[in-house]
Amino acid sequence: MEIKIRKVSRREFVKVSALAGAMALTVPKVLVGTGYAQAVKKAKNPNKLTDEEKAHVPKIEVPPIAEDGSTVPINVTVDHPMTKDHYIKSIEILAYKDPIGPKGKYNLTPANGKAYLSTQARIQESQPVIAIAECNKHGKWMGSADIKVTVGGC
Repeated sequence: MEIKIRKVSRREFVKVSALAGAMALTVPKVLVGTGYAQAVKKAKNPNKLTDEEKAHVPKIEVPPIAEDGSTVPINVTVDHPMTKDHYIKSIEILAYKDPIGPKGKYNLTPANGKAYLSTQARIQESQPVIAIAECNKHGKWMGSADIKVTVGGC
């Protein structure tokens, strides 16, 4: 079997490279509209949570206004028991208007004792910061908090 190598012009190479780069950048944004985002539960009425929602929906603390988006403090708490049979497996932080939307995924075990994390992230522009908590029995739950960024951090 003979393999033929085709000459590729510089113009064709640039076109294909640009197309591949554009596809790589849109794939994370496309995932937001797929089953992954639809599988995440959120509070039906954030002002009046049910008992199940109180135990699973993450509470996010961010400053209402961040003067500098390069180091924004983020605290996430989930009021959930951390027993060996029923616990929060992970907490994910997302900011989808940024070039890099996922800000981190933190794995937890019952040994943590409490579903809590405190971190800092770069936030480019004003947007909702989203936290997704995954319970080992009841799936993924979402909470969000709005932040206004005066000077972008990305």
